[in-house]
Amino acid sequence: MRRGAAWLTGATILAWVGAAVAQHPVTPVVRPVPIEGAPALAHFHEALRALERGQGRQVRVLHYGDSNVAADLWTQVARDTLQRRFGDGGSGYLLPPGHGSWNRGPVRVSQAPGWATRRRGFARDFGPSDGRWGLAGVAIEPVGPTRPIRVHVPAGPAGRVFQLHLTEGPRGAEGAVQLTVGEASPRLIRASRTAVVDATQLAPGEQTLSIRRVSGRPRLLGVSVEHPRGVVYDVLGINGHRASAILHWDLELLRAQLAARPADLLVLSYGGNEALDPQLSMATYEAQTTEAVRRMRALTPGASCLLVGPLATYPRHAERMRQVTRIQRQIAARAGCGFWDSAATSGGPGTLPAWARFEGMVGRDHLHLGRAGYTRVGEVFVAALLHGL
Repeated sequence: MRRGAAWLTGATILAWVGAAVAQHPVTPVVRPVPIEGAPALAHFHEALRALERGQGRQVRVLHYGDSNVAADLWTQVARDTLQRRFGDGGSGYLLPPGHGSWNRGPVRVSQAPGWATRRRGFARDFGPSDGRWGLAGVAIEPVGPTRPIRVHVPAGPAGRVFQLHLTEGPRGAEGAVQLTVGEASPRLIRASRTAVVDATQLAPGEQTLSIRRVSGRPRLLGVSVEHPRGVVYDVLGINGHRASAILHWDLELLRAQLAARPADLLVLSYGGNEALDPQLSMATYEAQTTEAVRRMRALTPGASCLLVGPLATYPRHAERMRQVTRIQRQIAARAGCGFWDSAATSGGPGTLPAWARFEGMVGRDHLHLGRAGYTRVGEVFVAALLHGL
C-alpha cells in the first residue's frame, strides 16, 4: 500500500454502502399517510363494523374526482380490499368505458354506436349545459340511430339487483328504452323529468342484459349490479374535472338518485387541475370548492366525508400544489370532513421525481402515476381508511 494511504475498515465500507443505498433506494419510498380529522369517519367505520358483525346492509362509498379517480386504479385497490374484508356489495355505478370512469370490476358495459356523452366541465365538454347528468356528472343519450347497450354480468350469488338510472333528454325530450334480461321478454321503461331508478332481480348465473332505445331521447345516467350486503364503491371520476363542476349539476336529479343509493362515505379527490391553472386565483378556488363541498354534504346527510389532496407532481408546480393542499385542509376542517394528503405518499408537492426512476410509478406526462404508482397509493389510502378498525 502506498505511504499515506488510509486503511478502509469494515465499518467505513458499510457506512458508505448504507449512504449509497439511502441515496438510491432499490424500491420507491412510499410513506404511510394518516387521515387528518379521522373522527369524521365515525359513521363509515361503524357501518363497516356492523357488516363484520353480520348485522349490516350495503355500505356505499361515493368517490368523486378527476382523471386520477376516473382511471380506477388506486380506487380499484381500495374497492377490492374493502370487499374482500367486509363483503362484495356489487359493481358500483357504471357507464360504458370512455364515457365515464374506467371501472375495472367484473361487470362490463359495452360501447354502442349512436350514444353520445353529455357533460360539461373543463376538458372535452360535450352536450347542452343543462346540468342533468346525474350521479356521475356524465351521462349518455342517443344522437341518431343507435344500437343496444349490453351489460355483461358474471355468475354470482342469488339476490343480486340490476339498477338502471334514466331521465328525459334535453328541453323535456321524452323517450323510452326496452330492457331485456337474458332470454326473458323485454320490458318498457319510460324516462321522466326526475330520475327513474328501475330495479330488476337477477338470477345467479352469468347473463347479458340489453338496453335498447325505443323512442325519443332518453338520457341514460348509469347502471349497477348490487348485492343486499357488502361494500359498494362508486368510482365517479371525470378526466379534466374540478370540484367547481359540481356547482353546475342539477341538484334535484342528484337527490333522487341518492335516495336510491344512500352514501356512507363521500370522498372528493380534486385539486390537481386547479393547481395547474395559473389563471385561477386561490381566492376563487377556495370559494368554489367550499360551495361544492357544502352542496355535496347537504345531499349526503349522515355520511362521513373525506377530502383528498392532489397527488404530488414535479417541482415546477409545487407552490400552487401547496396552496391548494392548504386550502383543502382548511375546508375539510370547517366542513367536518377528514383530510388525506395524497402528495405526502411521495414526500409532498414537487417530489414526484423521487418515484420516476422506478418502472411503472410515474406516467409519461409527469402529471399522472403509472399503474405501479397508483397501486402503491391505493394501498396506503385504504390502510388509512381502515386505521382503527
